[in-house]
Amino acid sequence: MLFEDNAFYMTFKVVVIVLGTLGMMCSTTEFKRNYTRNFCALSLYFLYVIISSSAIIHFFGYLFFARICIFTISFPAVLSIYIFARTPLAKTIFIYASQILLSLYACATVTLITTKLNASELADCLMRVLSYLLIIILEFALVRRPFLRLSKNIRNGWGILSLIPCSLIMFVMAFALYPVHYTQSTSTVVLIYLFGIIIVIIYFSIFQYLTIQYQFQMTSHNQELLELQVQNIREKAAEITAVAEKARIDMHDIRHRLQTIASLMENGETQSALDYISNSISQLRLQKSVLYCNDPILNATLSFYLERATEENIVLETHFSIPDMLPADSAELSIVFANALENAITACRQLPEHNRKIICKCIQKPKFMLKISNTYTGTITFSKDGIPISNEDEHGIGTRSIMAFCKKNNVFYNFTAEDGWFTVTLVF
Repeated sequence: MLFEDNAFYMTFKVVVIVLGTLGMMCSTTEFKRNYTRNFCALSLYFLYVIISSSAIIHFFGYLFFARICIFTISFPAVLSIYIFARTPLAKTIFIYASQILLSLYACATVTLITTKLNASELADCLMRVLSYLLIIILEFALVRRPFLRLSKNIRNGWGILSLIPCSLIMFVMAFALYPVHYTQSTSTVVLIYLFGIIIVIIYFSIFQYLTIQYQFQMTSHNQELLELQVQNIREKAAEITAVAEKARIDMHDIRHRLQTIASLMENGETQSALDYISNSISQLRLQKSVLYCNDPILNATLSFYLERATEENIVLETHFSIPDMLPADSAELSIVFANALENAITACRQLPEHNRKIICKCIQKPKFMLKISNTYTGTITFSKDGIPISNEDEHGIGTRSIMAFCKKNNVFYNFTAEDGWFTVTLVF
C-alpha cells in the first residue's frame, strides 16, 4: 500500500478524509444556530480524530485502522453532527451513512489513481482535497435544496431506509479490506465498482420512493388545506347569510312602520305620527352604508367585519384603494380579508378598550398589497418559516387558510410582531 510506512502522512490523510466527509455531511444539513458551541464540539472531535488515529496507526498499522474506522471515526462523527442538527436520529443516520458511503468510493478512487501513478504525498493530498471540494460544491448546488425539501416533508420510513446505507458500508468495507487491501487485488477492485453500480440503482430507487412519499404527503396536505378553506367558506357564508337575514327583517319592520305612519297621517293624527317617527328613529340602529370597493362580495365582507370591529369598540384606521379588476378570485380574496380581520378582532378583544386598534391598508400600485396591523397582548411564537403558531385547539385555522391561498396564488407573505403590533402583509 502506498505511503503505508509513513505514519505521519497516513494520519494527515485521515484528517483530510474526515474533513472532506464532514463537509459533505454539512452540505445537506440544517444546523441549530449556536455556531460557537458547534465549532467547539467539532474542534474537540478533530482533536479526538488526530489522537486516536495516530495512536492506532502507530501501534497496529493503517490496514487495522481502516478496518475499524467505522466505529472509531464514522460513528462519533454521525453522533456529533446529530447533536447539533435539526433532524431525527433515523434520518440523520440515513443521510450521513450515505455520505460516508460516497466518501469511501471517492477515497478509494483517489487511492487507486495515486497507486497506479506512484504519486507523491503532495499529489495524493491535492487530489483528495480537490475531489472532496468538487463533491461538496456539487452537493450544495444541486442536492441540498431538493433533498431538504423532500426530507423535511417526509416523516416516516427513515428507520428502514437508514439500514440500507449502513448495510452497504459493511459490504464495501468487507470487499475492500478482507482478506487483503483492495489495492493488492484487481478482482476486488472490479467487484467494488460493480457493487457501486448496484448502489447507484438502489439510491435511484430510494429517490423514487422519497418522491412518491413527498407527492402523497403534499396531496394529503393540500386536501387538508382545501377542507379548511371549505370550512371557512361555510362559516363566512353563514355569517353573510345572517347579515342578509337581519337586513330582510329590518326591511320588513320598516314596511310595517311606514304603514303605521301612513295610517296615522290619513286619520289626521299628525302629532302622533311625528312622535311615532321620533320613537322609531331612537329604536333603530342606523348603519352608515360605506362603499369600500366595487366588488359586491368583497365589499360585503369588509362591511361586515369592520362593523363588527366597531361593535367591539376597536378604533379603526382604514385606507382602501382596491381596483375593479382584483388580482384573485373575489370569493377567495374575501376569505383572506375575512380571516385576517377576524384574527385582528380576536386579538384586540383581549385588550382593554382604550388599547384596541386595527389599521387596514390596501393599495393597488405598484403592486396589489394588503396590510393589516392590530394591537395585541402576550407572546406570539413563529415557526422557522415565519408563520405564527397557535397552541390552542381550533386556533390558527384562519392563518392556515391564508397560507393555502398564498401558496395557490404565489403571493408573498410576511408576519411580524413588534412593539405590541402584529402585522400581516400580502403582496400579489
